[in-house]
Amino acid sequence: MRAPTLFEKRLQEAHERGDLTASLTLLRHADFACPVTEAAARGEEPVAWPTAAGADRTWLTVFTSEAAMREATGEAVRHFRILSLVELAAGWPDPHWGLAVNPGLQPSFLLEAGTVARLAVPTLEQDLAAEPDSGPPIVQKPLTVAQLQELLAAEHPRISGYCHHALDVAHIATPSVLADALLAEDALTAEGAVNLLRWPAIGLALYRTPYGGADERARAAVAGWVVEEPPFTGMGLVPNASQTIREYKIDAVGLPHGAEIVELAADGRERTHARYDADQGRWLFVADA
Repeated sequence: MRAPTLFEKRLQEAHERGDLTASLTLLRHADFACPVTEAAARGEEPVAWPTAAGADRTWLTVFTSEAAMREATGEAVRHFRILSLVELAAGWPDPHWGLAVNPGLQPSFLLEAGTVARLAVPTLEQDLAAEPDSGPPIVQKPLTVAQLQELLAAEHPRISGYCHHALDVAHIATPSVLADALLAEDALTAEGAVNLLRWPAIGLALYRTPYGGADERARAAVAGWVVEEPPFTGMGLVPNASQTIREYKIDAVGLPHGAEIVELAADGRERTHARYDADQGRWLFVADA
């Protein structure tokens, strides 16, 4: 009989008292053992998602620990990779699949794709409710040269489309790597730089997490609201399975005071070129230091 981890003890306690909210909160922050084949562990074949067929859908199977995985599989599976819920969401293979946590054990959980998305990528309003003293989140959007010119020329600049959480890419200091992470290669300039519009998100309800899919059926599968062409995945993250960058869909959002146009240069240095003065309704250009 395996000895449960402290996390598994807390999950068991929440389950026994019927506290689904506490159970899901624990799962939101958990790391899971995701089974892989012995050949995949040796690098002899690609890593594939472990699945089980259900009556109405395919279930992606994960476990709350290595010991739980071994017990559930009768020691038949010994190799695994560790993935967080947001990493699972980033590479989610099919919106019609669900997530089976600890199948065959107690407690176990069956989560639909929409639940996985909402646990892994909460809205900005939920983030602020969880950390009310954190202040407005900083979001940003890569700009093509044409978009930059249009933004600077606008009398009342407004932004539409997708932006992402600046915190999630703060570690990326190379323009080409950033453009690749965001699938925004068209934003690279001839000099190998990327221009970014960066601003504090005010009025968080305007920054909607894009749950949805590539067609109406996929949108309905995650109980979402957005239908976009591939590579859009609808799990609330940029459509790059190797990244965990939160994104938001906005529609004609006015820029707040203090919005900045920042250049991430090829040498990795950031240079602020302009700041938006909402009182004067114009951009103020920043001289080089």
